[in-house]
Amino acid sequence: MKPFTATIVFSALLFSLAFGEATAASESILDRVRERGYVKCAIGNRLVGDTRIGETGYEGFFPEFCRVVALALFGDRNAVEMSPTLIRYGLQSVSEGEVDIYVSNVTWTFSRDMSLKLTPAAVLYYDGQGFMSHRGTVQGALTELSDATVCVSRATTTIGNLEDYIALHGLSWRIEAFESSQGRNDAFFSRRCDLLTTDRFALATMRSAAMDDPYNYVLHDEIISKEPLVAYVSAMDMMWGNVVRWAIFATILAEEKGITSKNYRDHLESRDPVARRLLGVDESPGSKAVGLSPYWARNVISGAGNYGEIFDRYLGEGSEMKMKRGANRLWKDGGLLYTPPFR
Repeated sequence: MKPFTATIVFSALLFSLAFGEATAASESILDRVRERGYVKCAIGNRLVGDTRIGETGYEGFFPEFCRVVALALFGDRNAVEMSPTLIRYGLQSVSEGEVDIYVSNVTWTFSRDMSLKLTPAAVLYYDGQGFMSHRGTVQGALTELSDATVCVSRATTTIGNLEDYIALHGLSWRIEAFESSQGRNDAFFSRRCDLLTTDRFALATMRSAAMDDPYNYVLHDEIISKEPLVAYVSAMDMMWGNVVRWAIFATILAEEKGITSKNYRDHLESRDPVARRLLGVDESPGSKAVGLSPYWARNVISGAGNYGEIFDRYLGEGSEMKMKRGANRLWKDGGLLYTPPFR
């Protein structure tokens, strides 16, 4: 009886351990975020796109989408913990479950999807890699510039694109790669490099914030890559990715419907079925299925605004950047922004 009893006890212990591990493993990211009561969000380690530290923490174009997700889940734009980090560490921290989402000027790529087990929730900004030079450095086309030194960040898609561009045009440019974007920028502005290359979004930011005179720097027309800048989440929890994705989509759809943070109450009487579902006037079965409040999108719109409002506030006419929408206009205005059906 003793050996039999020991076997039963040992088997029960193994079952208990296995069940505990399975339970821990089966806990979704969405469940963890709900239990915690706030969203853990990694953001870029540098201030891009009018990003600043305000009274309630980080504020800016990319950080605002962390707040969009917090509004969708908790109805509170401050239910978020933001941690600035380098791109590779931000991606790794999402992959390892240390944070829930990474929003920055980080590009959606094949290798990041596959090797890091990440998935883009949504494109936040359609960008392209460009070049900035000191005024007077380039007289004609960039490809006519010889013996140039180019500042670039290491461990980014940017350096690969630059290498491809140099090889394609047979250029004799020298590459100066830096671990941090700050080191790269310091080298360029101290004239250790003739050119600086990164996303045009970041170049426009740096130019407008130049310590001397923005006129001293030229942002060139050449665009050498497509750079969809995304919110990255773990590929291991599809439902969490869906929540983040649709929170972002809500800002785009609201702009398409003309719903803003100032007039959303007027649309509560709308006869448009999509607007009524978006604002929670009529039931949206998808919201109920994942346990979201019927008013989650209304909370996003009232607390953060639609995509156009967010863009204008941090990048456009309402900011120091004065950037044009370009490809980041709605589809009906000639841009790339649209959402799947909200039904």
